[in-house]
Amino acid sequence: MKTRLITSFVGAIVFFIVLLTPPVVFQLATVIVTGIAMYEIYSVTGIAKKLPLALSGCFGIAFGALLGCMHLNDKLVTYDVCLLWLSIYIAYMFALMVFDHENVKLQDASMAFFVSIFVAVLFSYLIPLREAENGIFIIIALFVGTWCSDSGAYFIGVRFGKHKMAPVLSPKKSWEGFFGGILGSVVGMLIYMAVLNLVLKIECNGPALILTAVGCAILGPVSDIATSAIKREFGVKDYGTLFPGHGGILDRFDSVLLTTPFVYFISQVFELVG
Repeated sequence: MKTRLITSFVGAIVFFIVLLTPPVVFQLATVIVTGIAMYEIYSVTGIAKKLPLALSGCFGIAFGALLGCMHLNDKLVTYDVCLLWLSIYIAYMFALMVFDHENVKLQDASMAFFVSIFVAVLFSYLIPLREAENGIFIIIALFVGTWCSDSGAYFIGVRFGKHKMAPVLSPKKSWEGFFGGILGSVVGMLIYMAVLNLVLKIECNGPALILTAVGCAILGPVSDIATSAIKREFGVKDYGTLFPGHGGILDRFDSVLLTTPFVYFISQVFELVG
């Protein structure tokens, strides 16, 4: 527990430093995080051992970066450019299956393509969130909703958890913890809103932020269990060792994979902050 707390404290400091830097630094950090996460999942699935196939992850990382920039309405990165790059990526996978068919089977190519796309695409929504008006506060709301849910689910689950959500894929998760996560997320968001209103004198959309908290509390565990399914299938406990006491990037940010696009689309419908 001590190691986890120290890692969380140091990680929070680094996170806020990166968040407060110019947007281009945050964009670069997002691409780096995406690359590390992709390497972790490629290592777990064995894709990393097949170099030509592992290099396909570079296409996925670049696609995520292009998609993130496309959300910024950058005229240099259009919908057609993203589709063209995706087509080149698919063509590369076909080429591997044709010219290296002894080592690259359909199952290998499909798995490499799928995991690279879902990691790159879901993380890519962090880029337009940061670029949005009051984007810093929206991203903080994303992590408050997601990580307060994790904390609430952990403490309520440890104390009262009896009914397992997914006993095979994630045996520690319980329905009691799930509802505790919703409570934790809502309480965390209420505290965050109080800080925005009373301390920073920033207006916020209370009902929309509560909706954001509930959505994060629901989607976070789904994302967590889905990534756990991959680990269980390949018989590993953690994706990596980058964060002592937590594991790798995907172990720490797995819940954020689905909550990030959710918060992005919520922010397109409602003005969350400001």
